[in-house]
Amino acid sequence: MSAQATIHPPAVDAGWRHSGREYLQSRPRLALGVLAVVVICFAAFAVSRMFPPQSYGLADDWRVFSAAATVIHNGASPYDAASLHASEQAINHYAVVQPALDDYADLPIVAWALQPLARLPFWAGYAVASILGLAAAGLAMFTLLQRQGWRSAGLWTAMALLSWPALLGVFSGQFDLLLLALLVLGMLQARRHPGLAGAVCMAAAVVKPHILWPLPLLVAATQLPDRRAALRCAAAAATTGAVLVGGAEVLMPGSTAAFMAHLFAFGGGISSAQPDLAGLPGLFEHLPGGLATGAVMAVAGALTTVGFAGFWAFSGRAQAVAPEMRVALGVGVGMAIWLAATPYAHPNDDVLLFPLVALLLGVDGRAVRQRQLSLALAGSLLIVTGFVVSPVAGAAVTIALALVLWRRWPGTGQTGIAACSLATVAILPMVWPFHVVGVSLTPIAVLVVAVGGVSLAHRTMRFRAGYSRASAVAG
Repeated sequence: MSAQATIHPPAVDAGWRHSGREYLQSRPRLALGVLAVVVICFAAFAVSRMFPPQSYGLADDWRVFSAAATVIHNGASPYDAASLHASEQAINHYAVVQPALDDYADLPIVAWALQPLARLPFWAGYAVASILGLAAAGLAMFTLLQRQGWRSAGLWTAMALLSWPALLGVFSGQFDLLLLALLVLGMLQARRHPGLAGAVCMAAAVVKPHILWPLPLLVAATQLPDRRAALRCAAAAATTGAVLVGGAEVLMPGSTAAFMAHLFAFGGGISSAQPDLAGLPGLFEHLPGGLATGAVMAVAGALTTVGFAGFWAFSGRAQAVAPEMRVALGVGVGMAIWLAATPYAHPNDDVLLFPLVALLLGVDGRAVRQRQLSLALAGSLLIVTGFVVSPVAGAAVTIALALVLWRRWPGTGQTGIAACSLATVAILPMVWPFHVVGVSLTPIAVLVVAVGGVSLAHRTMRFRAGYSRASAVAG
């Protein structure tokens, strides 16, 4: 891999420029080892709880996708509840059903594309889809980390795939790992093949438009000031979207209107039927005025995401960032902002944050120090303990820790937020499956990563500006 393709973010603060011995002593080997053991043990525990399969356990979402594909193969609409639920029971019978969890809410082209897998026996189709997702995501993350210069790319990739956000998607039969692979592919191709990057990102967005709608916009924004590349990227994305959505209408006349009609009905029951939401609106929806608060957050998040894309596209400081880093930060930070604000995402969707977390950690985790990671792990456990006691106690602990981090920012800076990002993403999503808290803690982890990403983008632009001024003076 050429040196030009290697990304070296300025994630390590100037205050942490130790000698070689001090640097090795500050490496968080013990804390990382403890975190790895926790991740592996929880993964083993989760696997043990998945067997034998039970209703709304292993492959519950795949049951819906497979049934929707079967319904389309038989010439009916996947948005017709009677046809869909009958197909679900025929594929994998549940003794007690929850219709709110059995609806198909994706675009019709997704179910149409799944027909070959749906014709396999149920568990064989699920196994093939899961293996493909794991293989695609593993290869994508390994390639991305190697391109960024990681020597231990295989180990970190394995830990990422064993984390709860990744495993939850596999157990459910979701597409998130495949979407992660498409996101990474779009990032890697953005500089040399902007048209391909736009097409790949729009294909991912069509699979989960409520999650990935910003992705084509963000990738196109990173192409500027090269207007031709930006135009190729945007044109390829628009063409891909039109072909997929229009093709579905040609193949299944009336399916788009049925999807839109079903979508509004489905949205009304999200909060009561699916409490493990990963966006900040999920923290407030059960409070007085929580739905309105969540709606305001979602609108503000969408506007902020679009605003960030505009800034990243036209700001001279952003355009001065090295091309590969510009793509990685533009896509990673923009997606993190939206994932923090979206009203409908689950912990498995947060695998899309993994490329940004890798940037925050620095090559081989060099931006993280033993003391910071140990404190971040302790802080995560304090947050969990607080929410176990009561939501009020948990909120108080979270706010107090945030204030402490803010006050200590000059001394810890990017190393502190990198440690907090790793600890919260690894620990907080694990809590909900034990049903010991009244609200999902995943939104806190997503917010921490988003804040860390914004901070890293700011530091990178400042670092680049300082480097340019120094070069001008030297010249």
